[in-house]
Amino acid sequence: MVDKSGYNFSWIDPVTLDCDTKFSSDKLGRARYAEFLTHFLVGEAQNGYVLNLNSGWGTGKTYFLKRWQHSINVVHPTVYIDAWKQDFSNDPMLAVISSIISQLRDQSKGDVEQKIINIGSKAWGFCKQATPEITKAVVKKLSGVDVDKVVEKNSESNLFESKDFADASGKLVSAIIKDHDAKLKSIKDFKDSIAAFINDILSCTEKDNPTFIFIDELDRCRPTYAVEMLEVIKHFFDMPNVIFVVATDTEQLQHAVKAVYGNDFNANVYLSRFFQRRCTLQEQPRLEFIQNKLSSLEDSQLTHFNDLVWPFLDNDVEYLSYLVASIADVFSLPLRETEQLVDKVKAVLFTVEDKKVDILLLCSLMIIHDRYFEFYQDIINGRRAKGQNGMYYEPKVIQDILFKEDYSINVELNLQPYNFFEDGKFIARSTNYNINITNGKHSVSYTQLLSTQLISCHSSTSNNKFKAEITSIIQRGNNSKPPISNYVGVELIELNQSKSDYKNWVELATSFDS
Repeated sequence: MVDKSGYNFSWIDPVTLDCDTKFSSDKLGRARYAEFLTHFLVGEAQNGYVLNLNSGWGTGKTYFLKRWQHSINVVHPTVYIDAWKQDFSNDPMLAVISSIISQLRDQSKGDVEQKIINIGSKAWGFCKQATPEITKAVVKKLSGVDVDKVVEKNSESNLFESKDFADASGKLVSAIIKDHDAKLKSIKDFKDSIAAFINDILSCTEKDNPTFIFIDELDRCRPTYAVEMLEVIKHFFDMPNVIFVVATDTEQLQHAVKAVYGNDFNANVYLSRFFQRRCTLQEQPRLEFIQNKLSSLEDSQLTHFNDLVWPFLDNDVEYLSYLVASIADVFSLPLRETEQLVDKVKAVLFTVEDKKVDILLLCSLMIIHDRYFEFYQDIINGRRAKGQNGMYYEPKVIQDILFKEDYSINVELNLQPYNFFEDGKFIARSTNYNINITNGKHSVSYTQLLSTQLISCHSSTSNNKFKAEITSIIQRGNNSKPPISNYVGVELIELNQSKSDYKNWVELATSFDS
């Protein structure tokens, strides 16, 4: 019976693993998945088990595997294999064996080296580097045929017609059959040597079966290597009390399989041969993903951003993350594109010195450049949007091109209150009209917001337009409230934005390859 008291599935606090790798607290409640899967797999371990942990790019597979391993390694032997870092060896068999030995050898006692030699002697014949020469040696031993000499004695043109080849071929077939039978026995002997090594570790420690082997990043490997790794797991490590958890973006892994076997090959059915079950992790929310991406900013960098960014950040990386996520959510960006957006925004902010940057407009233009390039050109060139009855900055035009329906987003805008005058006479102060301007959180129509932003870059007379609209609405009385977009427009004009600046920033940042 496994002593479950040694498990630690409390992921509330951050943890540092592998000496210097920091993992944040669990904000998605994934510890409960690790706990549930552990109990399930321990119950299924008697005959061995291979679980596919399916999750898309950027969803935290490595985080999950590392914290899961850390939670159970007091109770069970555990091994973590980064397949992508090891595919240079071109030999997945060697990668798995060396990882098992290197990560578990310190827990074994007695003549450890002899146990390792025993495993190596059983496995060597199956390693790719050894196979060609060993095969020739086995053939010579079992049949008496020296393959190299037969080829050397006969020219390439008459090799298959020669008596030497005819005599040798019968012996070779017999030798291959004997070699195949010997390999089947060798596989069993190899599994026995691995089991003996693990059992020795269990006897030397207080750990219990099963052994968990976590394989990460397989979908990033070369297609042939990924397929061969699955074959190795299936044929050589299908053994009692050994659990494999293979983390992949399974859709990408299917592409790898098709790259080996052809586009018409049923990759889903093929993969089902290797995995008993598939568990899918939920995708990380964009806001949290962006916060993690920006958490590495130094205080000096954030202070530099404060001087540049509108709305004002006040040294708050969470607010910066929130602003970028607001636009990413509007366009439903996948996490990979979200990461690219964050990198592009940082590249611009690292470069700008003495200009103000509307971070919301910058993000919008970067996405429009990549997804709606023709519309982006209409914006930059200041012309009527193609196929639309209106200018590029009109809300209806924006909505028709980008969305089927309008979106409202909550934007926390650190706006400043304004006094409004007409003919030199004070009319009102914006904060008197039921709008919390300072540190207020307002729901803004995205198309109206983008329209206001584009207008503020389009015309030097826009400031008068926005103020005139506010003044007109205030004069009507009856507690009428000007739209928040008017106040946004007034503040944007104060930034002295230039469309040519945004063109330069967007096109420099998007010159990076994806």
